[in-house]
Amino acid sequence: MQKSPVEDANFLSKFFFWWTSPLLRKGFKKKLELSDVYKAPSFDLADNLSERLEREWDREIVSAKKRPKLMRALARCFLGPFLFFGILLYLGEASKTVQPQLLGRIIASFDPFHAPERSQGYFLALGLCLLFTARFLLLQPAIFGLHHLGMQIRIALFSLIYKKTLKLSSRVLDKISTDQLVSLMSAHLNKLDESLGLAHFIWITPLQCILCVGLIWELIEVNGFCALAALTLLGIIQAWLSQKMGPHRVKRAGMINRRLALTSEIVENIHSVKAYGWEDVMETIIKNIRQDEMTLTRKIGYLRYFYSAAYFFSAILVIVSAIVPHALSKGIILRRIFTTASYCMVLRMTLTRQLPGSIQMWYDTLALVKKIEDFLLKEEYRVLEYNLTTTEVELVNVSASWDESSLLMMILGELVPTEGKIKHSGRISFSPQNSWIMPGTIRDNILFGLTYDEYRYTSVIKACQLEEVQDLHSNQHSNTSSPPTHLAVIVTPTSAYYIIYIFVATSESVLALGFFRGLPLVHTLLTVSKRLHEQMLSAVLRAPMAVLNTMKTGRIMNRFTKDMATIDDMLPLVLFDLIQLTLIVTGAIFTVSIMRPYIFIAAIPLAIIFVILRKYFLRTGQQLKLLEAEARSPIFSHLIISLKGLWTIRAFGRQTYFETLFHKALNTHTATWFHYLSTLRWFLFRCDIIFVLFFTAAAFIAVGTNREWEIGIIVALAMLILGTFQWAVITSITVDGLMRSVDRVFKFIDLPSEELLPGKPGGKGRPDLIIDNPHAQDYWPNRGQMDVQGLAVKYTEAGRAVLSDISFSVEGGLSVSLE
Repeated sequence: MQKSPVEDANFLSKFFFWWTSPLLRKGFKKKLELSDVYKAPSFDLADNLSERLEREWDREIVSAKKRPKLMRALARCFLGPFLFFGILLYLGEASKTVQPQLLGRIIASFDPFHAPERSQGYFLALGLCLLFTARFLLLQPAIFGLHHLGMQIRIALFSLIYKKTLKLSSRVLDKISTDQLVSLMSAHLNKLDESLGLAHFIWITPLQCILCVGLIWELIEVNGFCALAALTLLGIIQAWLSQKMGPHRVKRAGMINRRLALTSEIVENIHSVKAYGWEDVMETIIKNIRQDEMTLTRKIGYLRYFYSAAYFFSAILVIVSAIVPHALSKGIILRRIFTTASYCMVLRMTLTRQLPGSIQMWYDTLALVKKIEDFLLKEEYRVLEYNLTTTEVELVNVSASWDESSLLMMILGELVPTEGKIKHSGRISFSPQNSWIMPGTIRDNILFGLTYDEYRYTSVIKACQLEEVQDLHSNQHSNTSSPPTHLAVIVTPTSAYYIIYIFVATSESVLALGFFRGLPLVHTLLTVSKRLHEQMLSAVLRAPMAVLNTMKTGRIMNRFTKDMATIDDMLPLVLFDLIQLTLIVTGAIFTVSIMRPYIFIAAIPLAIIFVILRKYFLRTGQQLKLLEAEARSPIFSHLIISLKGLWTIRAFGRQTYFETLFHKALNTHTATWFHYLSTLRWFLFRCDIIFVLFFTAAAFIAVGTNREWEIGIIVALAMLILGTFQWAVITSITVDGLMRSVDRVFKFIDLPSEELLPGKPGGKGRPDLIIDNPHAQDYWPNRGQMDVQGLAVKYTEAGRAVLSDISFSVEGGLSVSLE
């Protein structure tokens, strides 16, 4: 990886994200590899961020009078930039309230009483365009800054949690499952990156409401409170829906934990599952848990649909409750109607989307910080005081209840004696009862982070009789450039055909109640999600070990955790939002174009530029998202491996080495995610520029008309397009990213099956084993016999045989064990 250009870029290059251009060009021309992505900037490195937060957390532990608060430590580290970007965000949001005022002035200039002001129309239109320019120049860096800050907080917390994990006492570790830690880090902390952008709306929204309602009062008087009351009622309904979701989420979280815990056990012990033929049994158990889970997921999905739809219903509600009564009682005054409608568009986004999202964000974040805080305060294992004058293990007046394993753990410091002292020199050789191998080469496992000593390394290789294994390993690495041997894969449709097939097969409700709308869409996509999980589980359980041996446990579990959570929770609602937003933008453009075809002519080249720009960005953006997903798995794999070998790591004092490896994995992920956020902001900046140009054309053409109602509609709709389009663009990119999860799931669904491998007969069970003994039931299990002829065993299909041409017989009454 090369150094990121952002570190040497000037202010303008950083502000407009020009420094990302080389990466975008490279991604457009070729397929990106991890080596093509720049390194994480120095200000985002895990070592630096974790050191800052760890220092403040240690300070909090020492200085806190009662219970240490993690939120105070986070505030001391990140409060400054958080407040700065919040002020930028407020200024950008506050500029929205000036837009309706300029719109009203433009419309008023067409009133006969204001005829002398007609010449100011073009200047007012220009001022409106400049206001939109200032708005996106404020909002874009503010939103990016908050997302970037959320990423930094996540990195620092990841590192803090991992370091604490290496220090936990054995008594605490017995009560914490690996899945709980993985869930804490993956499902919750990843939300900080995106949700932090909503944090400031908890205080921006009340200020926005006061300002807008005050200005609306001047226009429609008491009816302005009717508009606010209608939007507030929607907010109350949303709060009620959110409260109703709470108990369902708690129950569902328990079921998800049960499902994932069992799935993790199955994946980690897949050899035993296959040996005893338990695939169908395990599949049925998980399927039953998944069925109960999906019942709750549907209820949550339906509630979230109504919660999300409040925004789209709010416009009609405001018009009926405020604008129509005023028009009936006071008459139609176009300036007041269009200006009021514009203010209500500002308020409906603030009250129905931003404020509820901000409240939910703070609720989730505070609960998450409390969980992490509880974890960080758990008991740590006691580091033994080494006595350098001692040459052997010495126990002095030790009292404890133990077996031999507990005695050994006490010598290591993992268990604490009831009384007495243990003395030793600190030089311990530890060989665990259950073998533990860290990911990497044989050399990595032998050196275990120490400096390479050729004589000592060679001595270990000879003592362990690993010469042949080392040669095999070297040959495998030296042949990495040769074409790999591919397993036969079942001929299956691509992901797109799967989606179409499953959708058509379950879309009766969609066809009956409306195409691609509302609840039927949510219902259908959740049904699709259920079937995808069933097919993926079946494919993994029945995949040959030669395939599963090439996959890390973390990668498999990522499909069942993050990817399935994405398909269950995010995809249905985000897709619904995209459809609604696309209809709003398309309808507004066509309405304006019908009134003034010149605007449609102006929109065509801008639309072409946008399509080209989007395609140019997505070439790189999609690849960065894929690389980000690949870079995420090693983080959790390293956590799982560290937990399994924790006693070994601590026995040899290699905690710092494993922290370094964890930070390396974090930095690789940070590099891909930071550059994805940067290229995304590059694209959104230019989208804003395109639609400011469109709005400028619409505004000037509208000012050139002689009908105030026409200019009111044209400018109001142009403002709606500008406010909604970027949301639609971001949503479309989000849907594209979410579909990567679907694609990854289908790759697992398309894994080869043991029943259809080349050279094996069809049928269920184990077709490669020949069990032919009609009298087996008469003698088994009191007496049995086994003949093995020409046995060859490989860990992977492309690898060398570890056992070759083995033949043996086991007579009845004997047993054989192959280790």
